[in-house]
Amino acid sequence: MARVNYILLICLFSGILLQCATESIDENDNAVSSSTISVDGIEIDSIISIQKTLIKESSCLLEEYLISEGLVNIKSLDSSILVDLKYSTTDNFMQKNMYGCLTNCYLQPDIADRLKHCQEYLKKKDSTLTLLIYDGVRPRSVQQYMWDLLDMPINEKTKFVSNPKNGSLHNFGAAVDITLANALLEEALDMGTDFDHFGILAWPIKEKQMLEDSLLTKQQVDNRKLLRRSMRAGRFFNIQTEWWHFNACYRDSAYIKYKIIEGLPSNDSINL
Repeated sequence: MARVNYILLICLFSGILLQCATESIDENDNAVSSSTISVDGIEIDSIISIQKTLIKESSCLLEEYLISEGLVNIKSLDSSILVDLKYSTTDNFMQKNMYGCLTNCYLQPDIADRLKHCQEYLKKKDSTLTLLIYDGVRPRSVQQYMWDLLDMPINEKTKFVSNPKNGSLHNFGAAVDITLANALLEEALDMGTDFDHFGILAWPIKEKQMLEDSLLTKQQVDNRKLLRRSMRAGRFFNIQTEWWHFNACYRDSAYIKYKIIEGLPSNDSINL
């Protein structure tokens, strides 16, 4: 029954997308069929078809849930963007798989489209490079799970994980953790620290000082600057303590435009 509900929800979402796209056509173009309708060059029918295929073929309940919530798999918009969800592995500061079976990055539809523009900008600057995503939407149930696992005072916890009561932009599907990679080798560029490094070496605000103190190289800083320029092409902005984290909007705007992705109950995503 749950799978049927997911399918009904995504079909409704798909219908809304198609209706919006149809309304945008000029009245003089009535002869154009719906199969040719596109948003920024991508046919709406193609996106809908991909999402339906994901529902049909996926055995991952968390992925089906994200699709039912109207989120978009970035690969359905640009398959050249690399994805390595660190919280679907143990290669993260928690050293624990938080997402279970999930391997695809999901974002709000308009934000996913903006990220596609970031990739296009990067490719124009250097065709040998690509974006590599470490994290996209993070259901609040997972955020809560991470929060509960950290056994430390609240003022210390907030240095590692946003308080789930407030809702982070990851919880809306409105933020990404991301880096640059060699497109052919699919290897991340050297940014001076690993993802999830907690210390001033990871702080963009400290890069000038770290460069002067020879703790970061010019190439490492240049790599970070190219990442920031690429992300600004899609109107993303970085924070000052994590070179990999970029927001698509501010939290008050996210509460108005989107809804928090709460996630599956009782952390059912874990180990699926």
